[in-house]
Amino acid sequence: MVGHVFAAVLGGAEAVVVPLVLLSLTVSALVIVSGWYRRRDLQQRLGQTGLAPRFELGQTPFTSGALDVATEVLAVLQQLEGRAAQQFVKLEVAVPPGLALRADPGAFRSVLYDLLSQAIAQAPCGHVLLAATPMSGRVQISVTDDGPNANGALRSAALRDAERLAALHGATMRVEARGTEGTTVYLRLPVSEGRRTRNEPADPVSVWPPVFQPQEANTAPH
Repeated sequence: MVGHVFAAVLGGAEAVVVPLVLLSLTVSALVIVSGWYRRRDLQQRLGQTGLAPRFELGQTPFTSGALDVATEVLAVLQQLEGRAAQQFVKLEVAVPPGLALRADPGAFRSVLYDLLSQAIAQAPCGHVLLAATPMSGRVQISVTDDGPNANGALRSAALRDAERLAALHGATMRVEARGTEGTTVYLRLPVSEGRRTRNEPADPVSVWPPVFQPQEANTAPH
């Protein structure tokens, strides 16, 4: 009789212990997975420290001002140092001192950020050179990478937003792909003098309405 009671007690204890063990294993697995995700997010943040502000065309107004090109370039390069290190990309700069232009500071940095980040992504274990020079009343900025899989169409598509943002400043952008020898993106911006000139950037709110919904083409027969 006592033996049966003792066996029943042990059986009940085993029934309790087994779920507790399963619960403990589940919690441990969740902790491990959570730690992995935290480490992954930390690595991503380290590689994307100080992201340039994103401009919402039609939402973010411009402020125009004189900018020192070397200062703006160095600020963007500092933001991308972590990403370049992860890709083993060497960043190089060739900008003369005193070179200036008139543009919105945030928009200009956003365009530079896109040009450099695309070049870094396409040139792992390679080099990226940002150069700037005055040219016929304009400032030409070039970003060159030695990525072996140059594709002008894909690079142009990836930089479409940057090109539209630059166009609001009267700038032009051109992509030159050289097959296995890399890619150079040329950005030419006008130099403006005075408080307001024809080269002053246009406010995107005045170009694109707050809610842009393209109208469907009328395909009905006439």
